[in-house]
Amino acid sequence: MLGEVILSTLILMNRFDLDSLQLAEKLVEKSKVKVVLIQDAVYMALKSSDQAEKIGKIMDKGIKIHTLKGDVERRGAINHLLANVELIDYNQFIDLLFDEEQTVINI
Repeated sequence: MLGEVILSTLILMNRFDLDSLQLAEKLVEKSKVKVVLIQDAVYMALKSSDQAEKIGKIMDKGIKIHTLKGDVERRGAINHLLANVELIDYNQFIDLLFDEEQTVINI
């Protein structure tokens, strides 16, 4: 008997979008979910953002949150990210895109 296949979903977000975070929460019930915040979406992962509590709660559910380092640096927010949000560079971002069999959702 083969083991259970765990689906993987990568969600790319380039703007503030609470609906996408809700999608991530629903998907985590049946899938391993990673979210990459790029461009202006990186503001969602700041300690002072209105979404900080929501981001913390979805990370507690096992959703991994990544931010693109260059986008965070361009916005002067490198020292203001929530704990456990992983900064990734462009090469790591490409690795995530092609990491394993997964569904990629660009929002």
